[in-house]
Amino acid sequence: MHTLQVRTNAGEGAGTCEDGSPTDRIGSTGFSFIDAGRLYARRLEQRSRELKLDPTQCRALIVLAQNQGITQQRLAELTALDPAALGRILDRLEERKLVKRRPRAGDRRARSLSVTQEATAVLPIIWGLITESHVAALKGLSTRERQVLMKALERVLVNLRLRGEAVG
Repeated sequence: MHTLQVRTNAGEGAGTCEDGSPTDRIGSTGFSFIDAGRLYARRLEQRSRELKLDPTQCRALIVLAQNQGITQQRLAELTALDPAALGRILDRLEERKLVKRRPRAGDRRARSLSVTQEATAVLPIIWGLITESHVAALKGLSTRERQVLMKALERVLVNLRLRGEAVG
């Protein structure tokens, strides 16, 4: 059996393992991000079942509604989705008559995307579900704590995206 020895820095409370990796307190932050995202998505998925949409489809619709006429490639960038996966999502949304693809002027290969009239009726319901999930997730946090959390999460996302670009 391997034993784990932890060194802590005086006054900091966080330390490193003998192999130099962070102690559980630091390591658990990453798992907390994963858990929070998973639980938030699960809650949103449960709430959106009656619409027969999953959270990824909801997100694609919302981003598209805010960026009518963009290409699938640009929508993939804005939603951080793989273009092939987004193509399948758009296929399902188009089958449900929530999204329309049109030829794009000046580029035979690209298509302009837009939400349909049917989608405009569903979008307020999606926003309501998102708001409900948001309120539940942030319950008990002060306005200042919410602002700090959002600023910190935005920075984390920037850091991870920059790291992903450097690696990928």
